[in-house]
This record gives sequence, C-alpha cells and structure tokens, in this order.
Amino acid sequence: MSNISSLLEKLNNYYSFKRRTTLNRMRENPDPFKILIGCLVSINIRDEVCEEILENLFNKVRNFQDIVEINILELETILYKARYRKIKARTLKSVSKEILERFNGVVPDEKENLLSIKGIGPKTCNVVLNFAFNKRVIPIDSNTLRIANRIGWISTKKNEDVEKLLLDNLNEEMIKNANAIFMLHGKEVCVPVSPFCTKCPIEKNCMKIGVDKRR
Repeated sequence: MSNISSLLEKLNNYYSFKRRTTLNRMRENPDPFKILIGCLVSINIRDEVCEEILENLFNKVRNFQDIVEINILELETILYKARYRKIKARTLKSVSKEILERFNGVVPDEKENLLSIKGIGPKTCNVVLNFAFNKRVIPIDSNTLRIANRIGWISTKKNEDVEKLLLDNLNEEMIKNANAIFMLHGKEVCVPVSPFCTKCPIEKNCMKIGVDKRR
C-alpha cells in the first residue's frame, strides 16, 4: 500500500462519522440526470443550500424535458439561494436541451461526449462519470489540489496532475471515496488559511508546504 493510499485510509476513518455532501450521497442510488443537474447547481454554494434547492427542484422536474419546459422565472425562483441563479438557470436549460437533441435525453457515459456539451467542465464531467457510472476518474476541486500540494505529494497547479497521482496510488474503493474525503478535510481541518494542524490525523506526515500560520 502506498503512502498516499494509507494516509487517505486514515482520513477516511477519521471522517467516517461525518455526513457526506449531497452529491456524494446521491451515488448510493445513482441517477445520472439528478447527479448532473445537482452538480451544476452545487457550484459555489454551501452544501446545505444545495440540498434544499435540489429537493425543491426535483419535486418540480423529473427529467431534462421538464427542465426545458419549466418557465425560466420559476426556475430562477427555485434557484433563488444559489449564487448566479440566472446564469445557472440558463445553463440548466441549455445543457438539458443539448442532451435531448444530441443524446436522446440520456446522459452520456463517456468523457469526450460529456465535455462536448457546453456548460459541462472537467470537474462536473468527472463527478458524473464517477458518481453516476462508477468510472475510474476522480473529481478534483480546490480542496484536493490544495491538500495534495500542502502535504507534499506533488507540486502542481494542474488538476489533471493530481488526478493521475491519485489514480496511480489508490485502490478502487478509495477512488470512489476520494472526493468526499478531500472535501471534508478541506472544510473541517485543512482549510485554505491557518489550517487546524493540531486536529489533523495525518499531521506528522504532512510537509505543510505553503503554510505560514497554523492552529
């Protein structure tokens, strides 16, 4: 077992009692439609807000056709607590329309096809592939990039470099859990500024690169 794998296992055990994000919980009963829409809604908002919005949204829509047909003002109202709700409402509609027209209303399960849809970027693509289709990819967000560099596993600004590193060093189960682990660790302990190193279960294995102040 690699050092990276063993440390991720330790973090996974440390956060085993913590509730996973709304998107991570969706993988328990994967619905590609809900996971894709949920990911687009979740960008730059707190998980509690995301959960509330998605509950309201999925009470109104059940598929991409419903999103295309729902009144844009009603959709913006549902997204009221989301940042950039007008932009997100337009994105939800345009993505839904493109999937209906190009993929017969079925979320594609190949990276090339997903990325060809305007409004879907690399992170959203990997969330859908991993959470909905159990593909061997890892969504890389700012938490994952920061933590991997801070520990000293890698020195890079590229998400794809971190993804390759993790894929090369983690078993299939940890690949599934990686996103949730990094999000929890980045929120609870390894925060961007002045991390809580005294609470970190892998503090002795961390090089603390770029950390000027810690607690």
